[in-house]
Amino acid sequence: MDIRRHKLVYSEVQEAGILLNQKRETYKAGAVKLMAAAFIVRILGFVNRIYMSNILGAEGMGLFQLASPVYSLIILTLTSGVSISVSGMTAQERARGRNANALRVCKTAFVVLLAAGAVCGILLAVFGKTIAEEILNDGRAYYSLIMLAPCIPIVASASAIKGYFYGSSHVTPTALSQIAEQIVRIAVIFFVANRIAGSNLAYACAIATTSAAFGEMANLIVVGIAFRREKSKEAPTLTRKAAAKTILKYSMPISLNRLAISFMGMVETVLLPMRFIAGGLDYKSGIETLGRISGMAMPLIAFPTLITSSVATTLVPAISEAISVKNYKLANLRISRCLNMGFLLGFIFFGLYFSLGDFAGELLYPGQGVGVILAQLSYCCIFMYVEQIMAGIINGLGKQGLSLATSTVGYLITIGFIWFGVPQMGIRAYILGSILSMAATVFLNLCIVIKTTGLAVNLRDWILKPSVIAAGCILVGKIMLSIPIQNRFLSFFVCGCACCLTVLLLVATMFRNLKWGDLFWRKMQTRKS
Repeated sequence: MDIRRHKLVYSEVQEAGILLNQKRETYKAGAVKLMAAAFIVRILGFVNRIYMSNILGAEGMGLFQLASPVYSLIILTLTSGVSISVSGMTAQERARGRNANALRVCKTAFVVLLAAGAVCGILLAVFGKTIAEEILNDGRAYYSLIMLAPCIPIVASASAIKGYFYGSSHVTPTALSQIAEQIVRIAVIFFVANRIAGSNLAYACAIATTSAAFGEMANLIVVGIAFRREKSKEAPTLTRKAAAKTILKYSMPISLNRLAISFMGMVETVLLPMRFIAGGLDYKSGIETLGRISGMAMPLIAFPTLITSSVATTLVPAISEAISVKNYKLANLRISRCLNMGFLLGFIFFGLYFSLGDFAGELLYPGQGVGVILAQLSYCCIFMYVEQIMAGIINGLGKQGLSLATSTVGYLITIGFIWFGVPQMGIRAYILGSILSMAATVFLNLCIVIKTTGLAVNLRDWILKPSVIAAGCILVGKIMLSIPIQNRFLSFFVCGCACCLTVLLLVATMFRNLKWGDLFWRKMQTRKS
């Protein structure tokens, strides 16, 4: 579900962050641009999700969430490994002055992914009805799957170009493409889906899904225009066959990793409404509950991940460089600071969502009962953001295989609670399982880091201080709720200003605590010399 899918979505960028050390953009510049783009994209996506939720309702969002894991499974399997391979090969070739070879790598990957994406899209269209009825247990999801099928070759081919730009340390085109994608999605939702929302729910979800296709097309156009400007006067020395062989060699392990994690996420999403039904709910209520959790509450919980993903993106190369010279003291310093940031972020937003969850849920999704779910999910914040930073740490240490193992353990815990607990305890069992699964993942990853680098656990900075801040946030939230604000627009404005102020303070704290000049090994070495 979305709790872990967010980690998968940014994992491509996260691992590609290893390559942000070329001439065109510095670490800091690349991180700032990624964070700025992520913030804008997240805001636009957030607006899009809220608007779509109010159009489709809880049942419609549940239906939409049923189709999403199938799409994510195909996309992540196709693109993640290839994009990272293209990034690595591009960085190597450009470092050696062979820009023509870098362009050939990208073009070869583009053709391979376009062809593979087209095949997968056709297969999804052909077997979509079977998937919807036999696997997703809802034939209405077929129409959304059909609309998602054309997105696959577009997204796949665009990921090759993005990999090239990440390998070139030129993040601006990808940042602009993501913003363009969200703008087009919002436009399609506003002008199309809104007009048929009241007729047929399955058709309305399908039309809403078409916004993804148009958005991805805009994404491809932007990065395609930027790529056409990349020229080389030299003739490539790398053959297409050799490029394709190397890409597949390095991409297969990563793709299999993503396939396993995506598959478990899909199992989780499919099982959840089934177990709600086993607990006594009718099918419509089960789908509505799924929509409230995954489609409405979770985007709010996951909003701060724009900060943690940016931290993780810059953390990967920082740790990799420190480990490469066996400077474990420096690596532990960077790891400790980033974990401090993750726990601080988690406790702050736990306090905000715990105290203001009911208010925010009713404000954004009136009459949907999302506020109670949001308050209950607030406990996930403590571990969710740290889990994402831990993913960057594990990637920086080169322990991707162990990362898959710990993620698998987390998924199994969640699935166990869904299967055995949800019929008896309802949504509380799922939330408890999610909290415990993320806590277990963080703990296991922390054990790996401690064993690898000798990291010292800092309970004072990681737990005690953030806990005090969280208590303050809860107190402030309760005081805010005691102030009568009748106008909904004014309430939204006040809540929005509070959130923006919190994000700005956190960003300022991040730049202060991370001490960018000391975070990156190269810069520190330069000053010493």
